[in-house]
Amino acid sequence: MPIDFEVFSVALRNLSRQGLRSYLTLIGVVIGVAAIVTLISLGAGLNNAVTSQFEKLGSNTVFIMPGSLSGGAVSSTNIKTISDSELSKIKALNEVSDVLAPLAASATVEFSKETSLGTIYAVDAEEAKSFQETGFAEIEEGRGLSQSDVFSVIIGPDFAKNYFSKEIRIRDRILIEEKSFRVVGITKKSSSSFGGGPNQNTSIFMTKNGFNQMFPDSKPSFAMVRVKTKDDINAAVAKIEKIFERDYGKDQKEFSIISSEQVLESINNVLGIIQLFLVGIAAISLLVGCIGIMNTMIMAVMERTKEIGVMKAIGATNGLVLSIFILEAGLIGLVGGIIGIIIGYVLAFIVQVVAEYAGFALMVQFDPLLIIGAMAFSLLVGMISGAYPARKAAMLDPVEALRGGE
Repeated sequence: MPIDFEVFSVALRNLSRQGLRSYLTLIGVVIGVAAIVTLISLGAGLNNAVTSQFEKLGSNTVFIMPGSLSGGAVSSTNIKTISDSELSKIKALNEVSDVLAPLAASATVEFSKETSLGTIYAVDAEEAKSFQETGFAEIEEGRGLSQSDVFSVIIGPDFAKNYFSKEIRIRDRILIEEKSFRVVGITKKSSSSFGGGPNQNTSIFMTKNGFNQMFPDSKPSFAMVRVKTKDDINAAVAKIEKIFERDYGKDQKEFSIISSEQVLESINNVLGIIQLFLVGIAAISLLVGCIGIMNTMIMAVMERTKEIGVMKAIGATNGLVLSIFILEAGLIGLVGGIIGIIIGYVLAFIVQVVAEYAGFALMVQFDPLLIIGAMAFSLLVGMISGAYPARKAAMLDPVEALRGGE
């Protein structure tokens, strides 16, 4: 019988003999590994969801947002609007292929003799097509907006179902600021995530012609510029900044011009810090598991003193005794790690289902590197925790051990 398999079988038999103590020791490792796997998976799932949304926008997109960019966040106390002349100059740039500048407002909506407050977004018919290409306001039922749709609207699924006691359906009429609009489309249910923009599920979409019937002097405060190629991004950002500098002065703080990749990088940096903090907290549970393994192995050395003496008396070397005890501790860590990984992913997928039901985007996926890393880490944690008790067992004098066991 090969010596390595013999050591493994002896270690496994010893753990089985310890019964309840081994199972209780596993709990600390399981909790620690499960917590780490769950948090890392959820953090990665949120990153996946955010990245997926920005991939729909494309890496050749530039955002114009009111306020100054500070610490990765846009802030402003006095929101400015983008003028028609500024939009015209941006559209005239050689690097720009399309400019989307929706109008937005809150308005009173009446349906079936009930009143509610709704958020309205207005775009040109051509802009509406571009919005759908980016995955925003995709049509689930009915049709999109055309240039002739002055008094037609598209509504989000949650607005259709939850804002009034009676569900709004295609071809129903609603009153917005006392003007009648016909519902021609309902958008797909969409999950929102960190940095994902306005919630289309609760919004109302109409043409700018219809919007101007109620809010004739409105101007956009946000714009999304689509650049012809990714290589044109830097040049486009520089030129757009110059347009606003002419109106508001050098180093102006009225608008921030940033690319989609910059926004994504800022969001991922914030998520990374949050995830690191949470994993650090979860690591405390794993530390408790380490202490449990060490305690179990020390008790095993004390209880098996005579057994160790017999092993050394019949020729077992210090290295063999050391290997048996380290392997026992490593097996506790490995088994606890495997169980923790399974529980961690189960919890992560449960959270994903709950989040999706609540309309929040998560894309949890199995990560082979995380699984292998968690297993290797838990094995290493077990072996390190058992190193001191194993060394103590290996250094026992056989005569003293036999005498001590009597």
